[in-house]
Amino acid sequence: MFLKKRWKIVKWVLVVVALYFFLTILYFGYSQVDEKKGVYTFYWSGLRALFNGEEFGLIKNKSLNTGFDGPDGPYLINNVAYSVDAKGSLIKSAVVNTEINVSTGKAYLQDFNVKLKAPDTVENAIYAAPEKLLVISDIEGNFTGFYSFLLSNGVIDTKGNWIYGKGHLVLNGDFVDRGKEVTQVLWLIYKLEQQAEAKGGKVHYILGNHEIMMLQGNVSYANFKYIQAAKSISGNTYWDEAARKLYSDDTELGKWLRTKNVVERIGNTVFVHAGLSVRHMDAGLDIQTLNQIARENYGKLYTKNFKSKKEELTLSSIYSPYWDRSLAMDFKNKALYFFNNISVKPTSQQDLNRILKYYGASRIVIGHSIVDDIKADYAGKVIKIDLKHGTQLRSGDTKGIFLENGRLYKVDDAANKTSLD
Repeated sequence: MFLKKRWKIVKWVLVVVALYFFLTILYFGYSQVDEKKGVYTFYWSGLRALFNGEEFGLIKNKSLNTGFDGPDGPYLINNVAYSVDAKGSLIKSAVVNTEINVSTGKAYLQDFNVKLKAPDTVENAIYAAPEKLLVISDIEGNFTGFYSFLLSNGVIDTKGNWIYGKGHLVLNGDFVDRGKEVTQVLWLIYKLEQQAEAKGGKVHYILGNHEIMMLQGNVSYANFKYIQAAKSISGNTYWDEAARKLYSDDTELGKWLRTKNVVERIGNTVFVHAGLSVRHMDAGLDIQTLNQIARENYGKLYTKNFKSKKEELTLSSIYSPYWDRSLAMDFKNKALYFFNNISVKPTSQQDLNRILKYYGASRIVIGHSIVDDIKADYAGKVIKIDLKHGTQLRSGDTKGIFLENGRLYKVDDAANKTSLD
């Protein structure tokens, strides 16, 4: 009788699991790509394509169009610059001076100049609290949203120049992938870093999982225009291998990104893309150690053969500070981990207090896990700022947070400001 009952439970669990995967594929879609041939061997758009204005249907053996689409670059590789112009032509030229031009194709800012820097040193990870601090996360190649947010909050002028004085700007990861203006976003950050330091300010660019994937050549979330750029510049038709060329340590942007951290503490606030957990604390992974291990592995492919527990907790696609979701365990994430047999439990308030004490902070700011709006969770100690940003100027939908004189505010690109205290 007991075995019968047990078998019945197992059958129902299997039915639920099968139903979950069926419904997930039915709605979100599924595809298989032959990256050597550049074709979809199988493609199902998912029902959501009907609501997103995407091509709907079931396709087999369809060629993929990875053509150029608007301005891109420049990619500076061993003193050679590669750019794509508005007409879709790849232009190769020698880097002959210390200033480059970046084309955006936008009417509000058609292009901007960037001075190249001397080789970067590794960023510090601990800072005193500045007079004012503006934070945004998960821009994902959305230049217009990024520009609009910075402009409306007094960080830049209309030409994209720093006017924020001694203020600090925190970019909390995932500024690449998905969108079509990744290089423009990166070069603007690169430019603002120099201008900020000249005025006594600071730009903190904290890497997220998408920056890590980009350094590895993982194009799973990249717009097809970047795959075309990678293939054309590298001469390699295999997508991931080609993409690694664009941000290798032979490139200006690749070298620059490799100086960045995955976690920082500014004043009494920790900034990290995804989260920190009791695992990190219990393993003795302080801020400096997390950054050191992460930086030593930038550009290396994911592996399950970690050298140590500390390395696993810093680099894995489940527990790392740029992947961990233990501070954002909503129903969707719980279901995802359950059906993939991954052991991740929500962080309790008590454990969060221990984590914050260990890292010398009173709150933590995270992106990575999307929310409907900026929110303060865990009694105001976890600030969640990943949301769907606007794609128009002054939309009011591109949002971040602002800290000044110990007060915390939600701000947007329409100059709205709301207290979160």
